[in-house]
Amino acid sequence: MITNIGKNLLAKYLVGQTQSYASHIAVGCGAPPLASDGNFGDYSLKNSLDFEMFRVPIISRGFVNENGIDKVVLTAELPTEERYEITEIGIFSAASNPVAGSFDSRNIFSFADTDNWLYQPFNSPAIAIPPVPEPLDGDSDNGIINQTSNVFSTNADNRIFTDSNRVARNERCRFLNNIIAMVGNDSTLTRNVSGKLDIAPGSKYIRLNETSVDFTKNSPLDELRLAFSVVSKNPSPNTVPDNVKIILEFSYTGSDIPQEYARFEVDIDDLGYTAGTSPDNRNLSTNRYLVVTKALKDLNKTDNFDWREVTVAKIYSCVTEAGVPSDLFYVCLDGLRLENITSTNSLYGLTGYSVIRNDGSRPIVKAPNTTNYIEFRFSLGV
Repeated sequence: MITNIGKNLLAKYLVGQTQSYASHIAVGCGAPPLASDGNFGDYSLKNSLDFEMFRVPIISRGFVNENGIDKVVLTAELPTEERYEITEIGIFSAASNPVAGSFDSRNIFSFADTDNWLYQPFNSPAIAIPPVPEPLDGDSDNGIINQTSNVFSTNADNRIFTDSNRVARNERCRFLNNIIAMVGNDSTLTRNVSGKLDIAPGSKYIRLNETSVDFTKNSPLDELRLAFSVVSKNPSPNTVPDNVKIILEFSYTGSDIPQEYARFEVDIDDLGYTAGTSPDNRNLSTNRYLVVTKALKDLNKTDNFDWREVTVAKIYSCVTEAGVPSDLFYVCLDGLRLENITSTNSLYGLTGYSVIRNDGSRPIVKAPNTTNYIEFRFSLGV
């Protein structure tokens, strides 16, 4: 669908006020895919993808008549090396927003092995997170995760995620092929009377040392978007979590108090992701891949916090069943993205957008080390 931004840019393109209305295709993983008989939504007000993974230049433009409908066809080549699961596509008028400059939208964390995340046990030195490239159910081949480590890294194409129950619940991560899995009872997170999340003593977490994230030039309305999935140890559909809480903390030691921080807090219950609700993407019994969005102004910050001073990132996670932290589930971290939604540019924007629609309402998997092309088609009519 062409967006309102797209209509404006296309008009300017026709009268020569801008050089392009469609130069890049953006590929994302945040939107739930539609079934083949599902109805597309109204995307006219869209200005970004739910979670953009990458953007590639359009290399071919064409015109076809399909089933009596005239269409403009835009084609781009996908990156060869990496793995992606695609659920949404957008057309942009440029590779980036020149007005935003260095504080434009970008991916912050992909939880790759090279990021050097560490596991922090309670009252012990931080240790390396063990990689598990082999099947997570070992030689048993029964689909049940049998790892002894509370936190480990693995791949999104691990054999265990091909189980039909897991596929139906969208448990598999989508952004690249890297996952950090955290068991659901490694931390205890509770909501206090002020509405913020508290971290119980003894809670464990992962940390990224010597990191820097400077959002001082971004508007308080710009957004952080955390993509993750909730995975059951046992693929049986009978075990459903009732809530997921996550704290992503950016912190440093201040001069006046022990620690300054900004916390991105996730509480699925508060967002309406409860069993039996509609739409299905808010139902943990049918959809386990989630993207949670918070404006920078809505982070829980200490009074003297300064983004320029950040030196460490920490992540705590807690999955509850019957209100109690449970080791029957994992939080699998997929990606963190900054989305600049405030830098206005009359010659730049999302001009077209669509969610993937196919049999079974499944993401389209782009396998690693393969050559693939993607098309976006605009229908024309009066």
